[in-house]
Amino acid sequence: MQSVREKTRRSHDVRHYACRVTTLATYAPTDPRMASLDTTQQLGQTEPLAVGVKRVAMDQLELGASGFFDGEDEFSGAVHQSRKAIKRVRSLLRLVRGELTQRAYRYEDRSLRDAGRMLSEVRSSEAIVGATMLIQDLYGDMLAEGMFAELLARSTRRRDVIELRLLEDPNLVGDVVRELERAYHRYASWPTDPDARKVYGIGIRDSFNSVKPGLERTYGRGRMEMVAAYRRPTIDNFHLWRKRAKYLRYQLEFLTPLWPEVIVGMAMTLDQLGRLLGEDHDLAELVTLIHERPDICPSPRERSLFSALVTQRRAELQLAAEILGRRVYAEPPDSLRSRFGEYWDARQMALGLSLDTVVIY
Repeated sequence: MQSVREKTRRSHDVRHYACRVTTLATYAPTDPRMASLDTTQQLGQTEPLAVGVKRVAMDQLELGASGFFDGEDEFSGAVHQSRKAIKRVRSLLRLVRGELTQRAYRYEDRSLRDAGRMLSEVRSSEAIVGATMLIQDLYGDMLAEGMFAELLARSTRRRDVIELRLLEDPNLVGDVVRELERAYHRYASWPTDPDARKVYGIGIRDSFNSVKPGLERTYGRGRMEMVAAYRRPTIDNFHLWRKRAKYLRYQLEFLTPLWPEVIVGMAMTLDQLGRLLGEDHDLAELVTLIHERPDICPSPRERSLFSALVTQRRAELQLAAEILGRRVYAEPPDSLRSRFGEYWDARQMALGLSLDTVVIY
């Protein structure tokens, strides 16, 4: 079987870009906020799998709805919080997909996907502003004073108009909150008794077999989509890879107690990978926007220069992402499956022993 490196080796020629992004992305310490993952999003040390999945999913659904009650000034933050919570729950659904009926999985996943899409316009408009500011910050010392100021002002006004329109929509927030609350109450009825599956035909077993297919599938699809992105580097292909990387990152965060010293590092790398691919996507969307809507950046000279700088930056981001991707996706999916199976068995062994004088977790 070919390695990821072999599959992507001819995806690009040698590049002579500034090393700022690559160095930061692959050697500098990861964001300090990631120094320790959120333990509330992890399976508890002695917690049965069904209980942990239900607890984390319900916590995230509650979090996803709660921000919308903080007032209009916090609307943008509430949107970001809600979309992130939705992604976390969808990643858990994918992890235990084999334990759900196909009908139940599809219903739950689609309902959350649709709720997230209701908010996507806000997130996209905010990201456009952030991407504009990023290019100004990165290349400002090489640009004439005031360069891209009009672009920033107009993209900011566009964001504000979109946010105001959605805030004034009498149904939007109510529909999103209602969908999350309905999901919360459905998840509250999920059985967590170990024998529920035998008795009622539904339930999540406390076994690695419950997460094995979902973990392998998420990892394997991410690996394939990384290869596809570098063989055919389109905006959509890199965006698909980013989505799979984020799902895997949240799944690993949940499974961290299996072996924290190893899994935290992989989850942190995936978090950084997601940031790089997210920035790449935002920049690509911004360039698409100014070409489709030249009124956002009226000066043809500025549009041309901005596009060139974005091309430079995206090349650096994609090179850095490839380095991190090769680390994360170095092994084939069946190898990762076997490795995590051993971690699960070791955890079960530790839970069944009483070692008063030795700390193993």
